[in-house]
Amino acid sequence: MDTRKIYIVVLWDGSEQSENAFRHALRMEAKSKYTILLVRVMKKRKFLESRLAFESDVVKENQVMKSVTEELRCKYGLLPEYAIKLGNFKSCVREVLKDFRCSVIISPESNSIHKGLSVNIVKEFSNYGEIDIPIVIANNAPRNQHSSIEVVVPMEYEPEFKDSIDWVIFMSRKYGCNINFIKPILNEGQPKKELLNNIYFTKQVLDDNDIVYGIKTANKLKDFVDDIYDFANTIEANYILSTSLNYNLFRKNTMYENTPFIWINPRKRSSSLAGAPENNSRRTSATVAAASYSGQ
Repeated sequence: MDTRKIYIVVLWDGSEQSENAFRHALRMEAKSKYTILLVRVMKKRKFLESRLAFESDVVKENQVMKSVTEELRCKYGLLPEYAIKLGNFKSCVREVLKDFRCSVIISPESNSIHKGLSVNIVKEFSNYGEIDIPIVIANNAPRNQHSSIEVVVPMEYEPEFKDSIDWVIFMSRKYGCNINFIKPILNEGQPKKELLNNIYFTKQVLDDNDIVYGIKTANKLKDFVDDIYDFANTIEANYILSTSLNYNLFRKNTMYENTPFIWINPRKRSSSLAGAPENNSRRTSATVAAASYSGQ
């Protein structure tokens, strides 16, 4: 392993959806020049399973992955690296993040593992702080290419929304993302103070970091979720970025279930600080990552 490399991880299961995920990685590689790493997860050998048969399966999978990387090179002009991990899906992904310098994970929402087991990546990492880099969830191929990667970010009420802003900075700097916020109309009965606090925080942090962005107010005559997707379609956005808290809300309508998403898992919060105001000058993992990756 070259410790100087920074990786874009693609969770690979051989499906059309995982090839689409690789195509998303190609767009990000073109912006960052980071290395693409295909990761194939296999279940460990069962207690009564033949060791020889299992080891034969691992050898075959290694041959398959080697062939896959060559096929992708012939088809798309870039040879990715690959790794095979054995064990529990979540543990294997964490092991990859420990072993490699990873900037982002790209995966279909459902990933098929060896022996027919399928896992949902959102459910696997749904708890706070379980994963500290963005996950790009992409079942479909990338949209028509722009000179920049267009990202729509719905403003959220929860204080955890602030955790996504460091990653907005990271995606803007490292992948050339153009950031487009959309904020809901303030209505009675909604947490107005919390939303205004998040808007103020967003402007302050992004302005301090010289990030170019826009903020659009939603159409008061439309459902907010519908307006998010209408806005994304109007500007031909590549992704919608959201915290894990509202992911299911933004996916609730089946019309939107395959829209590529950048999914942010909020950091852990102690119960004693649950109601405390956020420190606007904090440096989270994303800020540290952006600093450590500078110049790469």
